[in-house]
Amino acid sequence: MKKLIVALFSVVALFMLMGTGTFAAENDQSDILQKIEETNVKIEEEIQTAQVKGNKLLSTLSLETTKLDATLATARQDGKSDAEIAKIEKEVKTKKAELTSKYNQELDKLIGNLIDKTNKMTADMIAEAAKEGIQAECSWVYVQIGDRWVWVDPIKVIGP
Repeated sequence: MKKLIVALFSVVALFMLMGTGTFAAENDQSDILQKIEETNVKIEEEIQTAQVKGNKLLSTLSLETTKLDATLATARQDGKSDAEIAKIEKEVKTKKAELTSKYNQELDKLIGNLIDKTNKMTADMIAEAAKEGIQAECSWVYVQIGDRWVWVDPIKVIGP
């Protein structure tokens, strides 16, 4: 009888020890899953910030080119000579090219910074998740920044 009681307590103790480890592993995984979600939220914030800045750049470009077009239209309405209109057209075309070039440079920089930052965030988090036994990968999304569409990489959990 004593052997049965000792065996029973041994089995109960064994299950308690095994169960505690299981709960600890689940808690560790929930922590890393929470970190992945937080990283995805940060990536989304970075995307939204870039979209706001890109839209502002595009609006500025649009406003400035509209002003230039208005200058040309006003010159035509005022009855300027063909030579004067040709000169204004040339100036407008040159200024539009400069504005577009500046816009493209600033947008390239904005998009490059976004992609570099989000790629690093994703790579770091995927590596951290792998150390904890969680498989994760990039889950590319197509987003618009200014007048361009780009791929950005939030994280997707694919398995334990």
